[in-house]
This record gives sequence, structure tokens and C-alpha cells, in this order.
Amino acid sequence: MRFKINEIGAEGLPLHVPVTAEWVAAACPEAELRPGPGGLALDGRIDKTGEDYLLRAHVRGELEMTCARCLEPARIPIDVPLALTFVSSEADKTDGDDDPDVVPLKGNEIDVGDEVRDEILLALPLNPLCQEACRGLCEVCGANRNLSACTCKAGVAATAPFAALGKLKLSNT
Repeated sequence: MRFKINEIGAEGLPLHVPVTAEWVAAACPEAELRPGPGGLALDGRIDKTGEDYLLRAHVRGELEMTCARCLEPARIPIDVPLALTFVSSEADKTDGDDDPDVVPLKGNEIDVGDEVRDEILLALPLNPLCQEACRGLCEVCGANRNLSACTCKAGVAATAPFAALGKLKLSNT
């Protein structure tokens, strides 16, 4: 997701960049993500403000991940705002703070890939679910309990390794 500075005119540069499965796989290799059927895109614009460049955009669409309970696909809606200022590398930061919304400009291109990746990863839930009431997998036979009822759990409760702990009587004295 790189944009040449010389393509940004006085009216700015409108953006509509689809986020592809290949880009997601390369940018987030450990996350096991893919764009959902509705797709994912970066929409917005880059404007020149003096020597700097201001990106105002949204990453919108949906991502598909694995459900934390049943291992089926879970669709996660994404709508993340992005506001960044790209400053020339010679520009001196007078406040001395490392502002995460200020990115040094490298060469003659604006690369928003790292920031888009970071915002996507921050927007993801820790335990994605295919549905709020997902019943998960049976601990014994591994059947998806969303698709069919399972009777394994009732017969195993008495033979489970820690079943005896359920019979302990605790006193408050």
C-alpha cells in the first residue's frame, strides 16, 4: 500500500484500495486471517498540508477467522478509522514525543501498510466467535455442538480425571 508523492496534487489523492488475501497473509502471517466474502478495503484520501501529507481513511469490510469455540469460520466486521501525518525525514519534531500518528516519510513514497496492519490487528477480538451463542466442540468426541446434540458429556462426567473434586465438602471453619 504505497503511494507516490508526485501523484498527490493540490486536490489530494482519493483512495479506494482493496485489501487482498495475499496482502493480509503477508502482513499478518501468524493471524490466520482472510478477507470475508464482503471484502475489505482502505477508503479515504491523502492531502498535502505544507511539507507534510495527511491520510484520513477507514479500513472497512469483514475478515474471516477461525471461531475460538467450534473452529468454523467466524466473520468479523471491521470499521477502523485511520488518521496519520507523514512528515519529511528532515523535519524536526519540536515536542520530542514519539507520536504514533506521525510517521516519517521514507523516500518519495507514502507506505501505509504497517499502519493498516496494526489497526486491523488491534480491531480483532481475542476470541472470535462464529455466533454469540456458539456451543463449541464436545470435549469427548469433538462433534460440533452447534450442528448436533451430543450425549458424550453425560456419560463421561463420573469418569473424568477430576470428577472426585466435585464431591469434596469444604467448611468455612
